[in-house]
Amino acid sequence: MENLKKSYLFIILFFSITFAGCNSEKKEAELNEKKVAIAFFDAVYNSKDINKIRKLSSEDFKKKISQYKTAKHFSRRVLNMQFDSVNIETAAANTQIIDDFNVQVTMTVLFTGQRNGSTFKDYKRIRLVKKDNAWLVDKLLDNS
Repeated sequence: MENLKKSYLFIILFFSITFAGCNSEKKEAELNEKKVAIAFFDAVYNSKDINKIRKLSSEDFKKKISQYKTAKHFSRRVLNMQFDSVNIETAAANTQIIDDFNVQVTMTVLFTGQRNGSTFKDYKRIRLVKKDNAWLVDKLLDNS
C-alpha cells in the first residue's frame, strides 16, 4: 500500500513538472514588449528588413511605414538616425491598461552604434499596443 501511494505521488509529480515546463516554453515563445521593441529596431538597423518592420507594427503605423520602400529610407526620414551597426537596449517601461482588451506600453529604447568609425548614443521613446495577444509598435513619441 505504501509503494502504491509513492507511485501515485511520483506520477502526479512527474506530470505536474512536465505540464509546467510546456507552459513556460509557450510563454517564452511569445514575444514580450521589450523583445518586440528590440526586434523592431534590429530590423531597421541591423537586418534592414522593411517587411519585418511592418510585421511588428500596428495597422496605423504600418500605413506610415509603407510610404518608405527601404528600412534605410525609413530610418533616415522618420527616425532621423543612421548607424552602420548598433546595439539596442530597452529602458524604463510604463504600462497603461485601458480596458480588458487594450493595453499599451510606453518604452525608451537606447542605441549605441557606429557610423563612419565614430560611436554615437541616442534614444527613442515608442508606444506599443497589445493586439490579439501580440505586442506591436504603434507610434514614435517625442524624446521629452
